[in-house]
Amino acid sequence: MSLIFNPDEHIANLLESAERTMYDDMGVRLEDITGVAGASARIAGGLPIGVDRIIMNPGSGFPLHIHEGAHLLYVLNGNGGLHIDGRDYALHTGDSIYVPAEYPHGIQGPLDDNPVEFLAFGVPHHPIDSHTRMTMVRESATSAAVTR
Repeated sequence: MSLIFNPDEHIANLLESAERTMYDDMGVRLEDITGVAGASARIAGGLPIGVDRIIMNPGSGFPLHIHEGAHLLYVLNGNGGLHIDGRDYALHTGDSIYVPAEYPHGIQGPLDDNPVEFLAFGVPHHPIDSHTRMTMVRESATSAAVTR
């Protein structure tokens, strides 16, 4: 595999690019949550890597879900929450969070009246508006996902 720098894919402004609607794995729109596609590429081995900016408005949240790969989150601004391992954690501007692959977690939107924005880095990476970006953990799948 030839690794070549392509500025059309490898440079993306996360502050000026258009916000896109985000969806769950069933194609249902995630209310009051949008995303901005960042730089992405395929690394050695063919895995896609990428970063996106997520904007969560008051009253929003990502239900319990998993990703096929590990990811890192970085809170750009705002106050939100993380639910993982049956516990809730407050998140604040500047916090970084590592979430292992296929580990059930949820993200609570703003804890006040201001949006919370964070960067989401992932391998493998899925487009911001993809229905395969995350898999919701439904009641019947909860015990199987936790025992992996």
